[in-house]
Amino acid sequence: MAGSEPGDSRRRGDGESRHLAEAPSARYGSPDGGEIRAGPASPVGTLARASIVAVVGAAVLVMVGAILASTAGLLFVSGITGVTIGLVLASARVPGGDGAAALSPRAVTGLAIGLAIASVVVAALGTWLIARQEGGVLGPIDYVLTTFGPFVPGELLIAGLTAAWGARAGPIER
Repeated sequence: MAGSEPGDSRRRGDGESRHLAEAPSARYGSPDGGEIRAGPASPVGTLARASIVAVVGAAVLVMVGAILASTAGLLFVSGITGVTIGLVLASARVPGGDGAAALSPRAVTGLAIGLAIASVVVAALGTWLIARQEGGVLGPIDYVLTTFGPFVPGELLIAGLTAAWGARAGPIER
């Protein structure tokens, strides 16, 4: 504005309004104009979904290790299982819309790691049971270490690390 002094008003004299078209908080609303979505109702549902992922992951590990009798893909499947468990459980950090408390990030990470490791252990026991039905005579630890060598400890490590990463990186939206 040419010829104006500092502190002079920049308002036009033609009656133009200085109101915003929308409130600044409108950007936090949902795109459809409705209410903001609340998080999950309780951590129990989230834990149930993560448990389903763990069971499916264990079944796939048994299929690859016992049915297909292959070590190819065991580390990959354990990693995918771990990260999926972590990402699903990460939504338990979000407080629920009905006043349900959220879990701490440390608790979510611990749950994710525990569930991922349990999935790998269940898969190893399932693989051993199938081998036992086929005439195996070794105990579960001897069988797993003799047959798969460092793969099962590697599965445990990868599943735990990826579950921790997923729990910290999530939550995923449905």
